[in-house]
Amino acid sequence: MSAVYVTGSSGVLGFELLDHLSAALPGRVTGVARKPLPLRAETLSQIVTPGVLTPDWLPGDERSATIVHCAGLASPRVPFARFEDLSRREIEPQAAFAEALVARGWAGHLVYVSSAGVYGDTDDLPIPETAPLVPKSFYALQKTATEQALRMLAERHGFRLTVLRLANAYGSPLAGPGFGVVTILLEALRSGAPFRLFGTGESLRDYLHVADFTCAVERVVTVDLPERVTTLNLGTGQGTSLARLVALVQEVTGQSLDLRREPLENELKSSVLDISRARALLGWSPEIGIEDGLRRAAEVYARRPATD
Repeated sequence: MSAVYVTGSSGVLGFELLDHLSAALPGRVTGVARKPLPLRAETLSQIVTPGVLTPDWLPGDERSATIVHCAGLASPRVPFARFEDLSRREIEPQAAFAEALVARGWAGHLVYVSSAGVYGDTDDLPIPETAPLVPKSFYALQKTATEQALRMLAERHGFRLTVLRLANAYGSPLAGPGFGVVTILLEALRSGAPFRLFGTGESLRDYLHVADFTCAVERVVTVDLPERVTTLNLGTGQGTSLARLVALVQEVTGQSLDLRREPLENELKSSVLDISRARALLGWSPEIGIEDGLRRAAEVYARRPATD
């Protein structure tokens, strides 16, 4: 098997993938990031470079390498004044990265970690990969545009591309208070700060534990997928409302939240992914249910320094 590189390996999802894949494929996996590894730097291999998207770090003889691509816009909360800013800062560099790889003679497998946010709002659940893409935020728009650019380049230049539309990942020890609603809830429990529940809290979301996510990506890089360009949803196929999530977090921790309910004029619709294609092509299924996952996440979060 060819070498595997994980870009963005100092971030939450990138680190989880580097850690898991290094254990599954010893001696074959290297991270690539602008910052040093946050944990286990002595046991994991990483290239630290300011030019993650300028792939001079890829050895010239690694033409068939697999690149699991997590580098890029990491937070949905980053503000943009205009689409022009988003395109210049986030979308164009992603397309240029793929073009630079091809220019170096690379013709391997690019695994792009996208988001379920590309689907936007829909009444048809669960959402299949064939659903229309209607992004509702700059973050989701960036993922959508990058997906389309990479697909065009893969078809034009012949490299393999797998796009992973990821549901709400949670459970990483690196996930701080701003990384998703699960850590926001856990931080509210620890600090005693109020948690604001806007609207009814009955809209459904799909929550995937990071351990299930990394196992899925392991299958993506080791299974021979039948098509050169593949799009897969990664979630659980099960929806959990925010109101239910609030109740479960309190149940598994034995603590009570200072819950503040506030009205919401336009509540977002539900988002639950159809994962039947990932099950069929990867031979993978998520194994960690929401209650067990929240219990694990709470135990991990309790060990974080309170100053984060």
